Amino acid sequence: MNLLNNLDSSTVGGKIKYYRLLNGLLQEDLCFKSGLNRTTIIRYENDQVIHSLEICNKIAEALEIDPFLLYDEYLAFIASDYGLKIRRFRNKNNLTQIDLGQALGVHKKTISRWEKEKIYPTRENYLIFKEYIKGSNK
Repeated sequence: MNLLNNLDSSTVGGKIKYYRLLNGLLQEDLCFKSGLNRTTIIRYENDQVIHSLEICNKIAEALEIDPFLLYDEYLAFIASDYGLKIRRFRNKNNLTQIDLGQALGVHKKTISRWEKEKIYPTRENYLIFKEYIKGSNK
C-alpha cells in the first residue's frame, strides 16, 4: 500500500509531509535543505503550530515546489495582494476604513495597515472578513 495515498493532504502539515515523501526525503533531509530544526519540521507536519508564511516558504523552497501548494486558504490570502483586495472590497461597497473596522471589530488604523500591507490580518480577522464578504454578497 502506498504511504502517499494514506496521507491527509487537506492540512498544511499533511501537504508538507506529502511533498517531502514525494521527493523521497527524510525529515532530517528537509531540515538540512531548509535550515530549520527537526522539532520545527515535526510540529509543522503534525499541525501542532500556527503555520507561518515565512517558514512554509522556506520548506517549499527546500522541496523545490511552488509555496502555494502548501498553503491553506488563509496563507494563500496573505501571500497574495491582500491589501489591494481589502481596499477594493471596501471601495466597491462604499465603506470607510472606520466602517469596515467597526464591522470586523478592529481599529481603522488596523484596516489602513492591512491595506498598505504593513501587517497581516490574523487568521481570526481573515475568517471574520471572509464571513463579512459572504454576507455582503447576498
